[in-house]
This record gives sequence, structure tokens and C-alpha cells, in this order.
Amino acid sequence: MSDTKRHTRFIEEPSSIQVGPAIAEPDTARSGGVLSPKLHRGAGSPTQPEEKSTLLRPRGFPVKPTIERHEAKFVNVFTGSPWNRYDVRYRINLGYSFGVVVARDTSHARMIRTITGPNIEEQLQRFRQLCHSNIVKTVEIYNCFHQEDNFLVSELMLTSLRHICRSPIYPTEQQLSSILHQVLCGEKFLLENNLVHEQLSAANILVNYAGEVKISDIESCRRDGDGTKLLESFSRLMMKLMDKEKSVSAAIGLSHPDNWSHEAIDMFATAVSKPGVNELLDHGYLQKRKQTELVWLVPLVLISAKHDRH
Repeated sequence: MSDTKRHTRFIEEPSSIQVGPAIAEPDTARSGGVLSPKLHRGAGSPTQPEEKSTLLRPRGFPVKPTIERHEAKFVNVFTGSPWNRYDVRYRINLGYSFGVVVARDTSHARMIRTITGPNIEEQLQRFRQLCHSNIVKTVEIYNCFHQEDNFLVSELMLTSLRHICRSPIYPTEQQLSSILHQVLCGEKFLLENNLVHEQLSAANILVNYAGEVKISDIESCRRDGDGTKLLESFSRLMMKLMDKEKSVSAAIGLSHPDNWSHEAIDMFATAVSKPGVNELLDHGYLQKRKQTELVWLVPLVLISAKHDRH
């Protein structure tokens, strides 16, 4: 059915889930590249024949024991204030309150926010080490001891899935497929690095002009996280993208399934059944993805969606 049926009206979303820093538990239970007992079979389980790995089942999934890196070096950490190098242009709420800043020496636009918490050293290590095309890239970190703050400087992301949900136009099938594929790729990378994001939401997934979709709050991931919560949050995210009239806390389902293709509905039903991440990535609906189509969605969202700025 034509996408024009879904181009309806502005939706004022209830307050989005605010995801604060989560305390990551020490990785004391890893054995042979496997998570804590909550997330894998017991030691006495019979050996299974080798088969394709299925990431993130509600009760268990295999993980790699080390953090992958797509670049040759860690993110630099500087002692002192970032305001010696950057000027603030404005602030915007994209899940967190970010300052949009410009470097005085290069005029490059970046985003900046503070990060705190009892496990701050582990959080900073994550931002220094983790690098993936579907994770917001950290550019620099500043330790400002006299203010007792740590500042993360990251690449500029223009909008979020929350704002796409607030726009009067729905994503096309190609755009929705591309969004879901990129979110799942980011989640797969985190799981391979022994991290579970239990609270995916439209507010903490950002989008740029190139149509790149990226998870922004990796400090919220847990090493002993609940895979079922992650899968449910992904289902709710997909529901909100497909049905803007649904509340984020409503029972999972679609009010107007006839507005979408059979493949999209099957993908949604599969997500609700909580399979592994690899199984979701193998779904045929994701073959419709076309990232370049998101390039056309972002400007419309920037013009038409309700944004929170302060």
C-alpha cells in the first residue's frame, strides 16, 4: 500500500526514557569467551555441534573475549578544560543534553557532553576503545579535575529516531529497513564485546546527513545484562517507527498493519518473538534497505519534527 497513507500528522510523544549511566558489573564470570551464568548454558551442558552463532537469545549467546577495534589507536584523553579549544554554539537534547561546539583551530562542528558515575574509569575505557560504524564516534575526552567532570567530544549527529517518530511523515520501506539493519549491526557489535544494551529507545539512537544510524549511550550497556530486555526494547523501537500513534509503554502491536508490506509485518512479528540478533539480521525484509534513501528523510525531519532545545 502507498506510503502516503502514513503521512498523517504530528505526534507529540510522551517523555522519552531518559537513560542515565548504568553501573557495569566487573566481568568476573567470563569463561572461554562466554558471559555470566545469566547469559549462557551451564558448565555441565552437553557439547553442541558447531553451527552458525546466534547472538542474543533471551537466555544466552556467545561473545568474543576482547574488544574489537576498527582504528589503529585509542581516543586521546586530555587533562584540562575543553573550553580552551571549543566554543559552544547551542545546546540540544538528543537523549542526553549535548552542546554543539566548534573547534577554534579547525572550525569542525562536534557534540560535547559530560559523563559521570561510580564506574567512570570503565565507562571512559569503553569510549576510548569501542569503534564501529553504528556507534557514535568519540573524538576526544577531557579530564577537568577542578570541575570533577569528564567531557566526551563526539562526531556531530543531526537528529535522532525520536525526532523521526515526531515527524508527520513515516519512513518508507527502504528507510525503515535501513534503520533497523544499522541498529541491529550496532547491537551485534556490542554483544560481541560482551555488552548488553537493555534500554534501546528512539531517543538514544542518532542519525546524520549521510543516513548513518548510531547508538549514542554505550555507557548504559551492562556486562551481565538481560537479553530479553534488549529484544523487547528493539521491538518497541520498531513499533514506534511503524505506528507513531502508539505510546512507548503500550502493549506491543500495530494499529494499522495494512499500511505496511507483508515483509515488514513479518519482520515485526519476528522481532516480537525475541529470536537471536543474527536471525533478525538474516530476515529478508532487511534486503530492502537503502541507506541513501535516509539522506532524503533527515532534512524533512529537521524541518518538521518537534525538537527539544535548551
